[in-house]
Amino acid sequence: MVIAPKTEDGEMRRVFLTAAVVLALGLCGCGPAETPRKTAGAKPAPTPMSVTKAPTRPVGPSARHPVIPREEIGTAADISQFHALPALSAKVFSLSGGDPAVNGLVTYFALLSGPAEGWSVYPLGDYAEWRVVEAKAGRVVLAVRPDTAGPDGNILKADRTVQVDFAWNGETPPNAVDVSTTQ
Repeated sequence: MVIAPKTEDGEMRRVFLTAAVVLALGLCGCGPAETPRKTAGAKPAPTPMSVTKAPTRPVGPSARHPVIPREEIGTAADISQFHALPALSAKVFSLSGGDPAVNGLVTYFALLSGPAEGWSVYPLGDYAEWRVVEAKAGRVVLAVRPDTAGPDGNILKADRTVQVDFAWNGETPPNAVDVSTTQ
């Protein structure tokens, strides 16, 4: 058990948030967890989305997304979804934010610069759901569901694919990645 020194409330909160961020970043570097053993009659875990085939028709031109300064990213406690891509020294994660009824997952892509430099983080968009469907050198593809509010207040759901293209030699991450959406 760690006992923190007595401090002002603001200082104690800062110490706690710093510890939470260090813990979360340490966990982010971990590889995938072991696969749990299957038990007789157990049902497979549900997937967040069901996408049978990734569409390939672009909705519009791709857009450049610049790296985000570290101070603009929320704390580790805000992380609501995470997918490690250790073979690429990359990860995709979401922070809780936005409208919880429509697109509450503010989603980012990150590349590891190195232990001293940390992560370069790029915004992808706000989605209701997402999952990684492809990850290879220079490209990560996500199946996403961006919801919109209809004219009568109902939620309109649409499945899309987000493709992240990046040129990276494993040393210094690029200043921007190309992000395009298909339907």
